[in-house]
Amino acid sequence: MSQNVNRSVLFNTSASTDVQYSGGNVLIPGLTPIPTNRIINFSQINYRAEVVQVITVGGSLYTPTASTAYTVLIGDSNRRSQGYTEPFKKYSYTTPPVITTLGATAALQREAITAALVAKINAASTYNFVTAATLTGGAGFTITDAAGYYPYPHQGMNTRQGASRIVLAANADATGFSATDFVVTTAAVYSVGVGLDLANNAPVMDFMTGNVISGTVDAPKTLSGAAAIAGQKYNAFSITYLENAQIAGITGTTGLLVKQRIVWVDNGAGASVVNLAGYLAIEKELHRLVGVVYGQDPNATLEFFDKNFLIQGPLGAVPAITAGVKNKFITPYGLLNHYNIGTQTIVAPTQGADGLLIEQDTATAAEGAHYCAEVVAACPQQFVVGKTSMTLVNKFSATAVANMVYMAGFRVKEAFDANFDNYNNLAAIGTGAAGTAVATYGILGGLSTVVTTSTTNLVNSAVNTAVIEVATNGVVSLFMNDVKYPVYSAGTTPLVFPAGTVLIPFFQYTNLNTLPAVINEVEFEAVATDTLYNY
Repeated sequence: MSQNVNRSVLFNTSASTDVQYSGGNVLIPGLTPIPTNRIINFSQINYRAEVVQVITVGGSLYTPTASTAYTVLIGDSNRRSQGYTEPFKKYSYTTPPVITTLGATAALQREAITAALVAKINAASTYNFVTAATLTGGAGFTITDAAGYYPYPHQGMNTRQGASRIVLAANADATGFSATDFVVTTAAVYSVGVGLDLANNAPVMDFMTGNVISGTVDAPKTLSGAAAIAGQKYNAFSITYLENAQIAGITGTTGLLVKQRIVWVDNGAGASVVNLAGYLAIEKELHRLVGVVYGQDPNATLEFFDKNFLIQGPLGAVPAITAGVKNKFITPYGLLNHYNIGTQTIVAPTQGADGLLIEQDTATAAEGAHYCAEVVAACPQQFVVGKTSMTLVNKFSATAVANMVYMAGFRVKEAFDANFDNYNNLAAIGTGAAGTAVATYGILGGLSTVVTTSTTNLVNSAVNTAVIEVATNGVVSLFMNDVKYPVYSAGTTPLVFPAGTVLIPFFQYTNLNTLPAVINEVEFEAVATDTLYNY
């Protein structure tokens, strides 16, 4: 049953034609047809490398006491041995009756305790899967997980699973370590889409007994049976849907079962980049499933910029060339407002091969265009902080990044302003005045815009993915090409929108100089969820 409920397919090479829609089904080679009207969730999980957890113990600069046990418990609650969860391992050191035996100062005494515990923990490193190291000078010590979370399964294995749990065990009289005298200095990140890991998970069978010797039966393989390639990076697309099926254990009874299909695709960012174009093509086709899941939501904005469009001025007139006048940008997917920033001679974008070429005039710096959802108060194409979470996915490229200032994100639902600094609330990510560097923009309550410019530069002609998430509680998270960038409301205070703030999605550009940037808008999707991308 599990093999039927959860199934995956792998693409080492891909193309847009690997995803087809027919008769109410989405058709993907290697998977059974998926009925679009039964899809209940679509999400994307991009490649990420493993980061091992590091915990610092004893950094509070405590004052040691005599005849006292200082105890650390280390365990991995995901590991099981003979059907039982692995117990925590205890590492303890008891100070001598005369504490000054360890040193004349508290720092020297702490360092002596640290040295004893580090030695005990490291002596057991072959089965506790951590390494301890002093920070010297009595400043505490670190406990670092061994690399290789969740190794491929094989017979007789009992190795590292999830991140270690650390417990500081206080004594009955409350002496020793305080239970809170540790901090996670580096959080664990579990890897996703590592080619070697996916390849190792390919099942090796015992053909005499039919048992799995190593790997997993439902590990992803290509249609021809090939495994993932070491050195390559893979992104996963998860499709969850309901299907009428026989209920296990109840003869003759059918019902709706939740099933999951995962499509693994080489993202073209590994040792070989030959599949980059294919990945971008299949990703765009799979993103149409965002429309399948959220397309009927009145607040959703979905645009793929790959069909003919119509742009009109007020009352159906020709598009306005003057600044600040609302034009209507209409496609088969929906409608966006279009405003010129500055007076434009060329007033409309043009259809490109794989997106919309949005750049108009290039002769004047600080001129451009702004696209957003409708600002009319009664229009439901909006999101309310405190009522729902929200995600905006914006894909774009430019052949000359240094010639533009570009941003995408959420802004307060109010009249267009050519100067984005004048909006009352805004969270956006794009490029800053430096031209190529990734920058974030935060405005809260009409205060001054906080622009945070990074040291990461966008690459000419590369397709970039900006993801803007606002949680139900108003916490803002901004990503560019899978990297999270900080956004602030004032100084270094993280941007958090207050409950009740009404937001709409937007993107805009202005020319930084008199040279063309050739900006290509590829996708623009805003929906009421914060699980569309899994970071």
